[in-house]
Amino acid sequence: MNTRELQLGLAGMSMIAVAFGFARYGYGLFVPVFREEFDLSTEVLGLISGATYASYLAGLLLAGYLSTKLRPRVPILLGGLCAAAGMLLIAVAPNGAVMAVGAILASTSPGWAWAPFSDAVDQLASFDARGRVLSIISTGTAAGLILAGPIALIAGPLWRAAWVAFAIFALASAAWNARLLPGKKKWQPAPAESTSGRQGAVAAAPKWRWTLAKEAHPLYYVAFVFGVGSAFYWTYAADLALDEGLPEHVGPVLWTLVGISGITGVVTGDLVRRLGLGYVLIGALTLLAVASALLGFGPGSWVTVCASASLYGPSFMMMSALLAIWSSHVFPERPTAGFSAALFLLALGSIVGPAALGLLAGAVGLAPTFLATGAVTLCGLWGASPELRRRRSSLLK
Repeated sequence: MNTRELQLGLAGMSMIAVAFGFARYGYGLFVPVFREEFDLSTEVLGLISGATYASYLAGLLLAGYLSTKLRPRVPILLGGLCAAAGMLLIAVAPNGAVMAVGAILASTSPGWAWAPFSDAVDQLASFDARGRVLSIISTGTAAGLILAGPIALIAGPLWRAAWVAFAIFALASAAWNARLLPGKKKWQPAPAESTSGRQGAVAAAPKWRWTLAKEAHPLYYVAFVFGVGSAFYWTYAADLALDEGLPEHVGPVLWTLVGISGITGVVTGDLVRRLGLGYVLIGALTLLAVASALLGFGPGSWVTVCASASLYGPSFMMMSALLAIWSSHVFPERPTAGFSAALFLLALGSIVGPAALGLLAGAVGLAPTFLATGAVTLCGLWGASPELRRRRSSLLK
């Protein structure tokens, strides 16, 4: 990986740190502050959270469409600017309505920014370095949480200043990416290929039908299952620990540990090159399932909560990187549009998971539902089967 590729990875990491660590997940970290400051009920806070998911999905769909019309620089910079504007609105909000508008606007940021980096990497990185660069970019969520978690823990009455700082970071990241990403394509991507040696699923497919190619089905299945399990964890992990008697600062501590341990996700691309996508996928899904199950077994123990967060961090960041790498293999001719299709299934899972598993939690309790979430996550292992067969076939050649 040369200097330019490293710069692209780090600039992308900073934007994903802004988009997910601050703009997307920052709302959840500051929910106790918003509840007290604006006198909001749990129901209203839940509605705002649902609206942020919807705005993320809208940004994702628009970014996928724009990727067929414009260079990746445009939606990436839109992501940074929406994050900055939304977070500034939160910082100056005089009431809950303005805060909600800011949170909804900021939450479009990851929808705009994440998938277009697939095109940017395809254009600016050598074929051998793409997996590593995508892994660095995808791990930006961990970097964002490492900063946002402690800030949420200590901000107290200075919470507005924290959101101003987040917005400044967003503008700085947008400026960095604007300087680095080309205004027009400087060279064409390498010939369509993948580390598995298969042709892309886009070839000869008319209009949108290329998104339904058979090779993409396991990717979509895993993305949906990952969305179901991970979104339930993000939504209810801290609540479960609080319900079991742990103090209120357990939430920021948990997410800070997720961020610290999640930095290990930067090695995902190297692991894929050494072991193959299928085996790394099995490892990541298994760790994700164990993390959920651990929280179900001992939610009232600091040891168990910390162990769960320490497993969830790397497995979540690895899965995020794996989806980016996998979709670039399946859709080499349209990296951003293909990744957007996979992220759409991820977003659907993120909506279905908290809703369906939340109903189960209402019937049997949160702790047993976390055990069920671990089992659901393990169902994703089926999606690794085609990759394992492809890996074995390539080794026999």
